[in-house]
Amino acid sequence: MLITTRYGSARASELASYVAGMAHARGCSVYTVNPLAVEHARGVDEDVIRDLDVDVAVAIGGDGTVLRTARWLSRRVPILAIRLPTSKGMLAEVTAEREDIEHAIQRLFSNSFYVESRMRIIASVDGREMQPALNEVFIVRGGLTRTPTYRIRMMGTELAYRMDGLIVSTPTGSTGHSLSLGGAIVYEGLEAMMITPIAPINRLPSIVLPITDVGISSNMDVRLVIDGQVVHEVKQDQVISVGRYRHDALFIRFEPRGLRQLAGV
Repeated sequence: MLITTRYGSARASELASYVAGMAHARGCSVYTVNPLAVEHARGVDEDVIRDLDVDVAVAIGGDGTVLRTARWLSRRVPILAIRLPTSKGMLAEVTAEREDIEHAIQRLFSNSFYVESRMRIIASVDGREMQPALNEVFIVRGGLTRTPTYRIRMMGTELAYRMDGLIVSTPTGSTGHSLSLGGAIVYEGLEAMMITPIAPINRLPSIVLPITDVGISSNMDVRLVIDGQVVHEVKQDQVISVGRYRHDALFIRFEPRGLRQLAGV
C-alpha cells in the first residue's frame, strides 16, 4: 500500500498513521512519500514510486492530492481517495471520519468494492512524453503583451485562432478549469476529449471529440501545464501532441453514486 497526503496537513498525517496501522495489522507492506514519516511505513522519494510493487494507493487530502498520486503511479494501481473536511474532494470516496475510514479499510481487505476506470491523456513535445493528466493539459501564452496564434490539428481538420491559450481535458477534468471557462460538463464514463479555448479573439466554442490525437502549435513560446501542478516551457512552432494515455486511472468505489461530477459543482 502507498499512502499519499496533502502537503503540510497535520490532519492528513494523522490519518496516514491511522491507515498505516490498520494495513500493517493485516500484514500489508506500507509506503509513504518523503518527508512524511509514520510508524509501520517506509518513506520513499517520489521518483521511485513508479518502481514500487503496490496493489493500492490511499490518497488523503483533496483532488490535488489525488491528481498528484495518479501521476506518480505508472501501473494500473487503484486509488482510495479520502477527503479532508476543507476539500471539495470530487474524486473522493471516503470522508475523514475515523469510523468511515475503518469501514472502508475493512471492505478493501475483504474485496468488497469495485474499481472505476477514468481515462487519462498525455502530452508530448518533439516525441518527449510528459506526465499523464487525469484532468487536463493547459496551454497558455508565455508573454503578456501579445496574443499568439494557435494551430490545432485534429481528425483531418486544422484550425488557426488567435487566443490566450486552450485546454484539452478529459471527462473527469470537464468540471475543473475547463468549466470555469464555459466548457460543458462531460459524463465521466465517456470516451471523449474536450478542447476549450481561452479568450479567443474570434469566438470559438468548446469542442467535444472522440478519442483522437490532437496536434497544437503556437507562433510564440507557451507554457504547458499538467493538471495545474507541473509546468513545461514550449518554444514557438514546437508541436504539442495530445492523445489518450495507455493506462487509465483507477478508483476504489463502494457504492454507485450517479453523476459524481455534479455533486461537487
